Amino acid sequence: MKQPLPITLSNDVVTLRPMTMAQVDEFYEAGRPEKIWQWTPPHKCESLAIATHWVETGLSAVERKEQVMFAIIDNATGRFVGSTRYLSIDVVNSTVEIGYTWINPDYQRTYINSNCKLLLLTHAFEKLGAVRVQLRTHKRNQKSRNAISRLGMSFEGIFRHSVLLSTGEYRDTAMFSMVRDEWPLAKQRLEARIAGAEVSDKSLVCDISDAAAELVEEQPLAQIMIASNDNLFDQIIYLPLQLDRARGVLTGHMSVENKLAWLLDNSPSVTVVFDGGDNYVSPVVHQKQLVPTWNYRRLHLSGQFGFLAASENEAAIKSQVLQFEGDTWRYEQQSEKLMTTMLTQIRCFEIAIDRLDIQQKLSAKKPVAL
Repeated sequence: MKQPLPITLSNDVVTLRPMTMAQVDEFYEAGRPEKIWQWTPPHKCESLAIATHWVETGLSAVERKEQVMFAIIDNATGRFVGSTRYLSIDVVNSTVEIGYTWINPDYQRTYINSNCKLLLLTHAFEKLGAVRVQLRTHKRNQKSRNAISRLGMSFEGIFRHSVLLSTGEYRDTAMFSMVRDEWPLAKQRLEARIAGAEVSDKSLVCDISDAAAELVEEQPLAQIMIASNDNLFDQIIYLPLQLDRARGVLTGHMSVENKLAWLLDNSPSVTVVFDGGDNYVSPVVHQKQLVPTWNYRRLHLSGQFGFLAASENEAAIKSQVLQFEGDTWRYEQQSEKLMTTMLTQIRCFEIAIDRLDIQQKLSAKKPVAL
């Protein structure tokens, strides 16, 4: 990997410029809102003096070639809206981290962050020759974790008590990474999301095998795990899902009161497991088999979760009712008042499938039907 150096990166909407001391006043003004520093105390812009010291410290690391510090500029307004860096630079092992990212609240959850990450990831993988790019955040900063997952990053685990904060507390850090082979698909998805377009390129649609499609139809109740959170026991829900094979998506719905809905608002990556059944095979059923075995079949999928717009709920729920209810309960036969009320109590969603794998063990001598 090449040594990352100060460089200007830009596209139509955002520019990343090498940070200089001449921009300290803008750095301070953009970073004054206290909530920016909720997960990374102390408040780096509590005063101009503190902001100046913080920038000086960062630029010293740049001089030592340990970091590259950027100012984030919104092209539409020319406004300084935040800062980000390359750090944890390991040229020998072709690894770099993107971090120290903060954005003024007026520009959070807009096009700024996704475009910044697109520029930084593209430069790291395609110009510097990185093999691995990592990001990390506070274990409890779920919005940040979901945003990182949406980039296509894989959650690797929790580094316990990894950072001593100014409060005297130790921070548990959630670690994410992306490797070079994963970047092309992640880039296409990120570019499509930035453009506000549906991902229609057939190369992005995961190939759904006949066996996988049949299993989902036979056993639609799925275990959904929010992959961006390490506490899986608290982050699992069970919901029936419908497969749209042509589009490579799973669809479903949940109550607006679902306890995990708030974790899903930022479109995290999820893991989905369909239970294809199992049975015990005694050795007595085979003349030469000396040990018992257990046949099983499971379908594992991963993908990007996303709630549908309210205007799309009716069409989605009609399709799901038709599959799961059959002729026992028809949407069209219900009163308009009932269905209007019902639609206010649910949220429909889709999971865009990234990859899938059927895990199974079937006796070679006697593949007993599951």
